[in-house]
Amino acid sequence: MLELLANNHDVWIRMVISFGCNKDTAEDIVQSFYLRMHKYIKDESRIMYNDEEVNRFFVYVTLKNMFKTYIVSESRYQFFETWEEEYAEWDDETAYDENTAFGRLVTKIQAEMNTWHRYDKLLSEKYLKSDYSLREIAKGTGISLTSIFNSMKHNKRILRDKFKEDWEDFKNGDYNLI
Repeated sequence: MLELLANNHDVWIRMVISFGCNKDTAEDIVQSFYLRMHKYIKDESRIMYNDEEVNRFFVYVTLKNMFKTYIVSESRYQFFETWEEEYAEWDDETAYDENTAFGRLVTKIQAEMNTWHRYDKLLSEKYLKSDYSLREIAKGTGISLTSIFNSMKHNKRILRDKFKEDWEDFKNGDYNLI
């Protein structure tokens, strides 16, 4: 599993740098990520997408949470001092790489979900960010499966309609349009 993750090491580093820290800190966070995955994920299919590639959304969320934890625990350090110096020379093409575009798309989706009613938001987060099926959520919450199914169908339609063009741009590599 670590070999699969390490194949995209540079991608993970750029992803963490896009959160707003320097390269050395990004290296530390990614190395901690590898250790965490080795310790807690025994079945590599849990982090795979279609049994072919690593689920980048899972990695993104995990690294983002680790970065936030790092910021809170190490708040006496300044991470943003070198931001302008290191990235002032980026051109538009570099600034809109795949990871940045994916991060922007996820941020837009999360912002949309934050505007939803609490019930819809909690159900969607529970379903999207966990391995629970709709049946397991219904059993655990005591809400009827039909109600959960209809809510999720409605929520997915909203996301699909609202972010259809952004998703197409992402798939086509038009990262600067997201």
